[in-house]
Parts: sequence; structure tokens; C-alpha cells
Amino acid sequence: MELTKDYILRGKLSLLQPKHGYRVAIDPIILAGFVALQHGQSVLDVGCGVGTISLILKLRNPSATITAIDVDPDICDICLRNARENSINLDVVNIGIENFHGNQFYNGKTFDHIVTNPPFFSRESSRISDARLLANFETIKLSDWISFCLRKLKNGGMLHIIHHASRISDILSSLDKKVGSIEIIPIFPKKNMDAIRIIVHGKKGSRKSTKITSGLILHDNDGNFSKITQEILDLQNNQSE
Repeated sequence: MELTKDYILRGKLSLLQPKHGYRVAIDPIILAGFVALQHGQSVLDVGCGVGTISLILKLRNPSATITAIDVDPDICDICLRNARENSINLDVVNIGIENFHGNQFYNGKTFDHIVTNPPFFSRESSRISDARLLANFETIKLSDWISFCLRKLKNGGMLHIIHHASRISDILSSLDKKVGSIEIIPIFPKKNMDAIRIIVHGKKGSRKSTKITSGLILHDNDGNFSKITQEILDLQNNQSE
């Protein structure tokens, strides 16, 4: 697999990624910018890809224990290489959600936070290469993906998911009666445009109501990143532990 070496967060992180096929977009960087961790908490990154979310969270929160899982063995190897090249300690596990139970790693372990950027589209949506299929198109249903995340989440733990805005009803129906304190953050390309993405946070076992925030506007009218977006991309919103 031919790789390129790219930099994000104004050069704070380097990323090896496939030259062809799925390339890291802004979505995992944005999601990581909205995840608040406390000292020493545990995180499971489901469908980690080359490790973008995990690497950012660990850079911002060195005391966190982060496990990254993905079904693609080649992508897991790249994720592990990215962790080593950035001198960041991640536990990278090559396993699919459908095979997770019964695996030695499973062992009833649960996490304080689950972060995930699932594939957006159903498998029937297009004819694509196998590499792009794994990254962008569902090989299992979104409801099953979320169900797995909730099983691996501690009671009182937080789920963080970024997805296409059109899937909001699927996400909320999958969380019904299992997750409360839900916060929906719409992401708009520009002011006065429809949301293209949503971030959904939820607390397992909570009964508190759902709220929708004013959201994030990615670009100003000139097409430049908004101030808040730029702060996330520059890692200027560092958390203190």
C-alpha cells in the first residue's frame, strides 16, 4: 500500500495514510475537539482508521488510556505506526465489531468514553473498491454499530459520534431509552446553509432530556475557516487535566 505522510494541527501530529482510497477528512478532527476527558479516563475508538481521533485525544490528555479498534488489518498497522511516529501510546486492536465478543480482549471490559466516526453510507449506495467500502460504506447496520458501542460503555459513560446529518433519526432511535443527556451539535458548511454533519453526545443510563445547540459553522462567507473551527484545527482548545 502506497502511503503519504501528512500533518494536522499545525504540524503537531503527522499522519501516514493511504495515497489512494480513504483520506482523513475534517470530521474526526472536529469530533475530537468536542470530547472532554477527565484525568485518567479510558476511551475506546470504534472504527479508528489511521488513528486520527485517538491520537488527538491522547495528545490533549496524556493520562487517558485509549484503545483503538478497526476491522482492516492494514489500517491498524498504519494506526500503530502513526502512534509510534508521534511518540504516543495507543492500544491498537485489529478486530471487527461482529467478532469482538468472545475475543480475549473483550473480557467484559467497558470504557468511560466511546468515540466513533462510523461509515456514512449503506453498502448498496455505490459500486466502490474494497478499501473505500470499509472506510465509507456500512458493512454492518448503524444500529448494530451503536449497540456495540453502548455495550462497551460504562454506565454513566459518554458516547460521542459524528455522522451525516441525514442519519439523525437512525442515531436517536438507536439511543432511545438507553442514553440520556443527549446533546446534538449540528455542523453547517456556512451560515444560513443546512447542516451536513451532526455530533451527538449522550450519557449511558441518564434520563435527562435532549438538547440541540446552536452548532458549529465551518466557514465564513469568504470560504475561510471560522474562528472556532480554526481553533479546533490548530489544537488551541487544549484541555487541562
